[in-house]
Amino acid sequence: MKLALWLGCALLALLWTGGAALTAALTQWAAQVLASGGAVDWAQAAARWPVPDWIALWVDPQVVRWAQEAVLWVLGLLGSLSAGLPMAGQVVGWLVPLVWVFWGLGMLVLLGLALGVHVWLGRGAARGRA
Repeated sequence: MKLALWLGCALLALLWTGGAALTAALTQWAAQVLASGGAVDWAQAAARWPVPDWIALWVDPQVVRWAQEAVLWVLGLLGSLSAGLPMAGQVVGWLVPLVWVFWGLGMLVLLGLALGVHVWLGRGAARGRA
């Protein structure tokens, strides 16, 4: 039973670490995109994509077009704020260390719970022998 506990803990730790690494990589990428100012260009390009025919199976194509027009309208409003995007990229860059701090706290909780269950299982086995 203890072996299954620690194998489960190891699997959860592996998944937790992979998720944290993915989140840190995506956050770093987002910081670079914001700092370069390319986010507005990408959003404008995405808002101008033609609506694929297969989308009509799930969503009315007119709704997608309205959403694209709304994105373009919002980008027009935010155009004056584009000078602040490099600063926003630097602020987002601070989130990467925060992701790893959160990962460390999660690992401490996971290991603490596993250790607590391990001790609890040991005491239950000792009572069973008596």
